[in-house]
Amino acid sequence: MIELEELNVDNWLETIELSVSKEQKEVFPIPNVYWIGISRYEEKTTLYAIKNKEIIVGLLGMGYDEDGVSGYINPLMIDERYQGKGYSRDAMMLAVEKLKNDYKVSEIHIGHRKTNTVAGKLYESLGFIIVDEDENDYFRKLDLN
Repeated sequence: MIELEELNVDNWLETIELSVSKEQKEVFPIPNVYWIGISRYEEKTTLYAIKNKEIIVGLLGMGYDEDGVSGYINPLMIDERYQGKGYSRDAMMLAVEKLKNDYKVSEIHIGHRKTNTVAGKLYESLGFIIVDEDENDYFRKLDLN
């Protein structure tokens, strides 16, 4: 069973040491330390360590979209050592519940590279539908009503 623990003085350093595989860096090129900087100085993103018992296995961010009404999830990453164990699915389900219950949003947005078919299948299985796209990315929405 996984849990989301807000980044803090005790867990941030371990979180920045996580990484996706070399091949995955083409679709997830941004290191976790960068996400921490963005969350503090550019966006109003709350970052969470994804934990399995006491082991940090990934990073997830969420917050309100610019409209102040809908929510978003970004980033979602699982360290290469812990992939394939269902942690992304469990973390997404926790994030959706948190956005619905704590943030009181009626829809959630998420984006991913078109080449990241694993993410696309996960988001589709959770009910996220494609609402837009550009050359490189799909943009999805989950309606909570």
